[in-house]
Amino acid sequence: MFAGLPGIGVGTLFYVLIALWMPVREIAFVFRGESSWARWRLIITQLVFAAGIVASVAAADQLLVWMLGGGTPRGVGPARWMNDELGVRAPHSILAAPIAASVLLLGAVLLSVQVARLVAKVRLHFKSSKLTFDGNEGSLLDGS
Repeated sequence: MFAGLPGIGVGTLFYVLIALWMPVREIAFVFRGESSWARWRLIITQLVFAAGIVASVAAADQLLVWMLGGGTPRGVGPARWMNDELGVRAPHSILAAPIAASVLLLGAVLLSVQVARLVAKVRLHFKSSKLTFDGNEGSLLDGS
C-alpha cells in the first residue's frame, strides 16, 4: 500500500488482528471441552509473532522520528490529508496516517466481502426455490 513502509499494510494488520482474536475465540472451545494444549501452543506462538510485529513497527516509527530530527512529521502521498489530523493526536509518530489508512482499507475490504457473501446467499436462495410475492409456497412474504 505505502512503498517503503513494510509491516503496516492491510495483510499485516489483518494478521495481527486475527492473532489477537485467536485466544478470545478459543475460550468458546475451552467451555465446550474441544480445546487442547497444542491449540494453545499455536495461539501463543501467533501472539508472540504479532507482538514482535507491533514492537518492530513501533521501534521503526521511533527510529524514523529520531532520524528526522524529532519534529512533528508531515505526511506524504495519499496519507497527507489524514496526517494533518493525526499529527495533532499522535505528534510523535510518523506512521499514524499510513496505519490509519490501512485500517480504513481493511474495513472496506471486510465490508465488501460480507456484502458479496450476502448477495451470493440471496442469489442462491432465489435460484434454488420458486419464489412468489403472493403468499403461495416459497413466498418471500410469509418468511419461508
